[in-house]
This record gives sequence, structure tokens and C-alpha cells, in this order.
Amino acid sequence: MIIIGYQGVEGSNSEQAALEFACKSNFNNYQLLPLVSSFNVLDNVIKKRVDFGVVAVRNSSGGIVKESEIVLSHLKIQRKDEITISINHFLFVKNESTTIKDIDSVVSHPQAFKQCKNTLHNDYTDLKLIADEDTATAARKLSLGILGDNCGVLCRKNAGEMNNLFLLKSNLEDSSDNKTTFEVY
Repeated sequence: MIIIGYQGVEGSNSEQAALEFACKSNFNNYQLLPLVSSFNVLDNVIKKRVDFGVVAVRNSSGGIVKESEIVLSHLKIQRKDEITISINHFLFVKNESTTIKDIDSVVSHPQAFKQCKNTLHNDYTDLKLIADEDTATAARKLSLGILGDNCGVLCRKNAGEMNNLFLLKSNLEDSSDNKTTFEVY
């Protein structure tokens, strides 16, 4: 079985990129392994605990993914492939009755905030932005009650749905052509 490690957890953009890499490579027998950080992904590649590792490196709106850039600058590792996917961000809340007026903060990955910078600045000026390690972990934390009911999360649509959250707003990304490039090691 081929094991593909990726940043984030189930429902992350990196999981989607890993899935698309597996399909592109015509792998029939594979497992996707969530490893949360770029460091964990690449460390597992180097130690041969996974066959491939998928990390986000740049976004068309948000630029370079700093976490990956820092880790890659310290490693001698060969890139094997590249996958670029469209990225959409959705605002989810914990309770169905929650409105935008009920939330005071939004939790997500810093890269998601960069990709939604203008929308957040123009339409949600009063909301505090709180960085998390991944968009999908933010959704999971809200679902589990780790984040307060006055929080919203910015994540992929499937991450909100799989965590039984309620959709408040769709497509907050500034550009309708928002894409992230992932490198495969």
C-alpha cells in the first residue's frame, strides 16, 4: 500500500491535493495520512515512513506558505510532483441559529486569512482573526467545543459539513480564481 502524508487533517485543502495526486498517479491501493504540519510531512518522507508527502507552497492570492518555505529551506529533498487546486473558503458556525452579529471572531489558518483579506476587511471589520494550524482543525475545534460559540471558522465546505457545523457564508476568497500549489516529495 502507498502511504501519502499531507498537511492538516481530514477536510483540509492538503487532503484534497493528496487525493488529486493519488488519482493523477493512478494509485489503486493507497492511504492518506494526516500529518498536520509541513515539518511532520517532510520528516516522515525523509524517514521513509510515508511514500509521498504533500505540502502547500504558494497561493495565487496569499503568496508563499511561510511554514513550508521555512522547513524546505533547511532540507535537501527532491520534489517529485506538483498539484494545483482551486481553493474556496466558507464561514461556518456551531449553532444553526447563530448569525454574523453573534460572532466576534473567526479562526482559521493564516494563509486563509490572506486569501480572504479584502472580503474580511470590507465586510467583517469587527471580527477578530485568530490563527490556527489548519482550516480543518479549526472546524474540528469548533465542533468539539474547544472554541466558543461566538466564533466562526473559515474552512473548506466539506470540513464544516463533516464537523456538523452550519454554513453562514460561502466563497469568502477575494479572487474567484484562487488556487494553491502543493508540492509532492
